[in-house]
Formats: sequence, C-alpha cells, structure tokens
Amino acid sequence: MKDIRQQFEDYSFKVMDKLFGENDGKLESLSQDELEVVRIWRLEADMYNGGFIQFFCNWGEGNFLETQKVLKKIGATKALEIITECELIISKCKEDERLEKLWDIPVVLKDYITEEESKKLNDLDELYWENPDDIQKLAYDTYLKK
Repeated sequence: MKDIRQQFEDYSFKVMDKLFGENDGKLESLSQDELEVVRIWRLEADMYNGGFIQFFCNWGEGNFLETQKVLKKIGATKALEIITECELIISKCKEDERLEKLWDIPVVLKDYITEEESKKLNDLDELYWENPDDIQKLAYDTYLKK
C-alpha cells in the first residue's frame, strides 16, 4: 500500500514540475487529469501544513469548488465533507468590506465565528490529518491504475 501512495506522490510532483518547469504555471496547459492532480496536490500540501484556512487562502474559492468536484470524482467523501464544513464556517465573513485579499479572512473571521466554531475548524483540520479516505490511494486508483 505504501508503494501505491509513493507512486501517486511521485506522479503529483511530476505534474507540478510540468506545470512550473515547462508551462510557466499556466493551469490551462495541463490535461484535465493533470489539473485534477494539481488540485489534489494543493489540498494535501496545504491541509497537512496549515489546515483549511491555508488551503483556502492560498488558492481561493474557484479552486475550492473545483477541488470539491475532484474529491467527489475520486470518492473521497469524508475529505469532501470536511472541507465543505470548513468553508461553511469561514464563509460567514465573505461579505466583510475589510476583505481585500484572501489572507484577510483569518484576520476578520474572528469577528464572525464563535469560540466553538473556531474549535470546530481546528477539529476538522485534525480529522482531515487522520486521512479518513486515503486520498493518495484513491487518486492512484483514479489516475494511475490502468
């Protein structure tokens, strides 16, 4: 099983190298499957580094919505539920006029959510870190297993 995860991780880095090494970061230069792998890479890298806030603030709502579709496609239902619930919590501040850039969200969010909701965001990050869907295996099955 570890070998399968490593194969997908290696593939995802190959796709990222293609994106930035050959295509100057232009997402439109990738195939649909490669684009989906980029979305998985972004999710996994940011969720395991700084959690949902980092993922959302680094890539935005459009990427979030596309990532939801990818998770549904590969069958990562628990991860999909986790990030969807996180987004519902942070969306409470989306109309705040102080938001000029995505990284303003954590600054103003505290004015919109309760202590319990803040704890819930943390708990959801921790639940994601438990890897309930084994995303790398699901991604391997979807993109590499032929």
